[in-house]
Amino acid sequence: MIDRVRSRHTLEGLVIDPVEGVYAGEVAIEGDLIAAVERREDGPRELLLFPGFVDLHVYDPSTLAASGVTGYLLAARELRAVDDPLCLGLHLEGPFLNPEAAGAIPVDELLPVDPGLADEWIAADGAVRLVTLAPELQGALDVTEQLAAAGIVVGLGHTRANALTTDAAIEAGARFATHLWNAMRPVRARTTGSVPTLLADERVTVGLIADGRHLHPLIEEMTVRVAGPARIALTSDLVPLPAHRPDGSLLGGDRSGAALVAHMARFGLQEVARMASLVPAQLLGLNDRGRIAPGFRADLAVLDAELRPLQTFAAGEMV
Repeated sequence: MIDRVRSRHTLEGLVIDPVEGVYAGEVAIEGDLIAAVERREDGPRELLLFPGFVDLHVYDPSTLAASGVTGYLLAARELRAVDDPLCLGLHLEGPFLNPEAAGAIPVDELLPVDPGLADEWIAADGAVRLVTLAPELQGALDVTEQLAAAGIVVGLGHTRANALTTDAAIEAGARFATHLWNAMRPVRARTTGSVPTLLADERVTVGLIADGRHLHPLIEEMTVRVAGPARIALTSDLVPLPAHRPDGSLLGGDRSGAALVAHMARFGLQEVARMASLVPAQLLGLNDRGRIAPGFRADLAVLDAELRPLQTFAAGEMV
């Protein structure tokens, strides 16, 4: 038997690792893995080497690779086949959502909670990785337990739930907040809704559409201060253009990957690498992604000094 020769090449620049921090270095790639990372005191800094970005919420993946995304969940409301090596599985955003908080999602695509349908998702051989539901719907807490027990991440979103119901859903196994703040009950002094509970509970990873349009900068800052970068996953909710209605209301996102990183870079490069790469990978149990370190998959986003995307490597290959 002849062993396949594994290609080896190196990248030099400013390494942005969520754990080790920011430093000039050289990254050696062998086959589909990072073989070594060496610090260099006098190394070049004009290229920024980020771990490939992981996006948990994408409807239109056509521009992802060009923006530094090396793994994503395809958003849908029913099972479907996907032929894309960058796709990590499905994010079923519904159909168990509150019609009063549907937002851009057509109400006629929503359904009452159905444990039988959840069984079909569980039986789909790992195709479904994340399900967003509204916990206040009848039967939603039981389905949350059902999905979580099967290893599917349950996210809360498109909801009008109060704090007690939100807390009950977390106790049932929900571990993600789908586009926190958006399509959720507004926060009021004595009727808080879901948002404060999701922010306060350290078991929950919160998704943020950090595109500069979905959230006010002060809301972004407050979320980072309360939850911290270790609990935030930057998501795009990327949809085909146009991403807004004629009245200006939003139908989804129009920016992904490097654009989200550039918008959130004010919180620090190491911190934004954690939010864009490591945290979403960890939520999905992908322990070989999200870092620039030996033994990790050679998924890298190469950006220039202005945080514009230049090259994307997935499993060691330029895409």
